[in-house]
Amino acid sequence: MTSLPRVLIVDDNEDNLYYLRTLLTAYGYEVESASHGAEALTMARHSPPGLVISDLLMPVMDGYTLMRQWKQDDVLRDIPFVVYTATYTAPEDEHLANDLGADAFIVKPMEPDQLMLCIQGVHSGVPGFKSVHTPRADDQDIVKQYSATLVRKLEGKTIQLEAANRELQREIAERKLADIRLETLVEQANIGILVHRNFRPILANGEMARIFGYGSKDEIQKLPDCKVLVADGEWERIEACNKERLEGGDVPAFYDLKGRKRDGTFIDLENRAFAIQWDDQLAVCSMLTDVTQQRKVEAQLRQSQRLEAVGQMTGGIAHDFNNLLTIIMGNAELIEETADPSLRALAEVARKAAERGAELTGRLLAFSRQQPLNPKATDINVLISRMDGLIRRAIGGQLEIKTVLPGNLWHVFVDPSQLENALLNLAINARDAMPDGGRLTIETGNIRMDDAAVVDRGLAPGDYLLVTVSDTGTGMDRDTLARAFEPFFTTKEVGKGSGLGLSMVYGFVAQSRGHVRIHSAPGQGTTVRIYLPRAPEGVAPARPEIRDGSLPRGSEKILLVDDDAMVRRMVVTQLENLGYRVVSAVNGSQALDLLKAEGGFDLLFTDVVMPGGLNGRQLADEARKLRPGMRVIFSSGYAESAVGGDLEPGVHLLNKPYRRSDLAKKVREALA
Repeated sequence: MTSLPRVLIVDDNEDNLYYLRTLLTAYGYEVESASHGAEALTMARHSPPGLVISDLLMPVMDGYTLMRQWKQDDVLRDIPFVVYTATYTAPEDEHLANDLGADAFIVKPMEPDQLMLCIQGVHSGVPGFKSVHTPRADDQDIVKQYSATLVRKLEGKTIQLEAANRELQREIAERKLADIRLETLVEQANIGILVHRNFRPILANGEMARIFGYGSKDEIQKLPDCKVLVADGEWERIEACNKERLEGGDVPAFYDLKGRKRDGTFIDLENRAFAIQWDDQLAVCSMLTDVTQQRKVEAQLRQSQRLEAVGQMTGGIAHDFNNLLTIIMGNAELIEETADPSLRALAEVARKAAERGAELTGRLLAFSRQQPLNPKATDINVLISRMDGLIRRAIGGQLEIKTVLPGNLWHVFVDPSQLENALLNLAINARDAMPDGGRLTIETGNIRMDDAAVVDRGLAPGDYLLVTVSDTGTGMDRDTLARAFEPFFTTKEVGKGSGLGLSMVYGFVAQSRGHVRIHSAPGQGTTVRIYLPRAPEGVAPARPEIRDGSLPRGSEKILLVDDDAMVRRMVVTQLENLGYRVVSAVNGSQALDLLKAEGGFDLLFTDVVMPGGLNGRQLADEARKLRPGMRVIFSSGYAESAVGGDLEPGVHLLNKPYRRSDLAKKVREALA
């Protein structure tokens, strides 16, 4: 068996060398390699191989030059020379190789099996593979062909380089455009963007500077350490997260943090952080959103929802108490009419206690926004001026009182008596906050509020009147301020306050479609701002009511409906004492039966909230179907809203608890 020749592979490409070495070794050939023609020539002259496989395009000495010198060497000329090329593939290239004495011309790539057949055919001398011509001796022709081949290849390479250069220029232009677009996107983003490595800023945008109160993004980027942008104690947590993030750990991408502006004030931020490759090194990109205002609105919403829940509870309690107080007040007034002086004195005490209880439930209903209001167009400057003496008596002589009441003030649409109560409560609170003296200031003014101004106040855009009550007292800390409107919450000593003053103010203002806000800090006093809606144009302030001490009486027939037996008995007694004929019913169904069975009813006097499937409003609707135009009085411990809509002509509301004089006047008003 013929031994296989040693093969010398000449190629400057390591991948090609590896491929041929692996293939030939697998077929049993011994292989050695060189990276260019000069190296191959030296190796071959030292130890001639049995076969050479050479590329053409190589540094130092190309394949054509190697082949020419190979075929001119007396020792090497008979060793088969195989050309294996991917660059010189034109017929002229093959013709030049043959003229130089190539034994085979193989174009890359070629299937391994076919390549091995060619190589085996060359070294075994199989016809068709082994060259049968000798190298041409005309060096001048060879040089011309070689030069022409090189020129052609250089022209081709030049064309390729020009095309590659154009492609490179296009890619550079696209990258520049992409960079410009990215820079524009970063700069115009409405979130702060900061790229940093170990808290040393690399890139920042204009929004980042705006959020933190810096003049420009350059000032951010020049910071030696961007830890100054976060509150004390925050950066340790951020540093730990960033370290784990850069190491590929599972850390939250979104989290909240406290930021610190240039002027030292703190802001609430949302941060989306992720690792980014920057200048061939990992860095952290933070995308920051200022959510300070959002968090404030969310806190106000939670507080409002909490107050709403408490208000619903207190409103229900107040309704039940009003029923009891109606009974106590009514019976006390009946006892006061007896001849026994001792009983009259006791009844007076009971009545006054019930009136104080009514005042307490009134405040609860005010907080829950269920108190009955009698809104009128009101000149607040006139109202405050008339209250001057009352306020001075309430707060004492050691405090200075200042009022700022500008002219041309708009009128507001509120219940003036409830506004008086609100201002008096605020004055008393101010007095208690200034035990060593101070100044109380009451100021009014017109204010026009647009969409931006009402965003966190729960108001509709429009015209409002602002009433500001401020003091120079001790002020409130943040925790106290957060609970200031809660009913029964007080910082005063036991017995010195019910904790309902501010809650009443809150409920009254909200029920009047306004808004109240407190600004306070320890040692800096307290300022309460009340925003009340402007009265419609052309509505004149109401004149003071003239009261008559006598009780009106009558003889009409009244149908009384109330599910509370004690309330029912007391009202029947009071109406009969006023001269009226009274028929009573326990619920709406019984009242309808009486209306159908009896005639001559002049007035329906009914509670609003009743069991039995028919409430007061539904009963009134059915009664007026049976007797169109029938007069109706609703009696309720809630506000007008409990009736379920606006009152029609001939329909009135009397709120519990009420005195006999209120009952007498309301009945005559309804029957007039």
